[in-house]
Amino acid sequence: MADAQVKAGKAQQFSESESKLIAELRVQLPEILQDAEKASEKPVSKALWGVELLPAEATERDLRIDVILAKFIRARNNDLKLAREMLVNTLKWRAEFGVEGILQEEFPKDVFGNVGYLYGHDNDGRPVTYNFYGGLDNKKVFGDLDQFLRWRVQLHERGMQQLDFVDVADMVQVHDYEGVGLLSYDKFARAASKATVQLMSDNYPETLATKIFANVPGWGETIFNIIGRWLSDETKKKFVVVSKATAPSALAQRIGNDIPEKFRAKSETADKTPEPTAADSEAGLDTDNNATKTKTEDASAQGTATLSAPAPEPAHIDAAEALPKPTDTAKEQQSAAAVADSQPGPEPATVTAAPEAGVAPAEPNDIISETAGMRLDDCTDPKEENIGK
Repeated sequence: MADAQVKAGKAQQFSESESKLIAELRVQLPEILQDAEKASEKPVSKALWGVELLPAEATERDLRIDVILAKFIRARNNDLKLAREMLVNTLKWRAEFGVEGILQEEFPKDVFGNVGYLYGHDNDGRPVTYNFYGGLDNKKVFGDLDQFLRWRVQLHERGMQQLDFVDVADMVQVHDYEGVGLLSYDKFARAASKATVQLMSDNYPETLATKIFANVPGWGETIFNIIGRWLSDETKKKFVVVSKATAPSALAQRIGNDIPEKFRAKSETADKTPEPTAADSEAGLDTDNNATKTKTEDASAQGTATLSAPAPEPAHIDAAEALPKPTDTAKEQQSAAAVADSQPGPEPATVTAAPEAGVAPAEPNDIISETAGMRLDDCTDPKEENIGK
């Protein structure tokens, strides 16, 4: 039976060339699933992010599948062969990593309680994830790398649950660098950062709309500008770098009023409800406009979830993953002096940032090596995947 015409959602708008590539990849889905099953030692799910890739014959075409396939195509620069390979590998990884059951796993609150959580939505209905990098015990949080990666995937999957792939198809991430020191990026944070960047880039393409780096010190803004030289314009558009002084206004502008109390202007916090605890996040609860609500997973034949706010244009992802506890002022001053003495590079690419004083740029290779935790979670442009490695 031919697919009936259905009204496309805001995330389901494609160019003529994109539609052609999506149609070609969609025809290959039975073979893609077979290839994943052959490659995996564990059973492979026929669903991805809550959407059945091979639905039973229906009167309407499920356009959510098109949205998902478009993410893999864009992530591989419209190379259909590479997009197919990426999708096969993602399905295989999900089976072997045990992603389908990861939402039921529990993690120690004394380890991850202050590392990150979901909180509300932006003005376009996107779920927002907050990650915190200051004041962490790196060995405790990142020492057990497998445990950290499972926790990180669980957090991301909770956000993915809130995407309906009709009007909302990507997320917002806020990374808080308050209390982070330039010299505090140790072996535990480095290993966690590298592993997370690789995992997210391989398996969660095009799921990030905007990444906001909040409470960034002056030296951090300089680093972002240097790294920006190696990033595509599309990727740089997703980066917003703000200092501590401008974080409340920047988040209010980019996200709206539905933000944790920590990021609100002092005059706005008096009548606000408290931000969620780690227990709330692990229980699958989400705070939205001062009301705590349970996340929903139901979908109709078209697959429309309960999100009703207008959604963004489909965009890129997944982030800076692991910076450790702060250093003392003396060490930071020494580091700033060392950076200032280095030979400056060419004019840095522009990344949106607050006007706070920084230091002169150092040699790019040294800077990237020391700040790999500031990279995107999913460097979906293959040219960008080797940045900082």
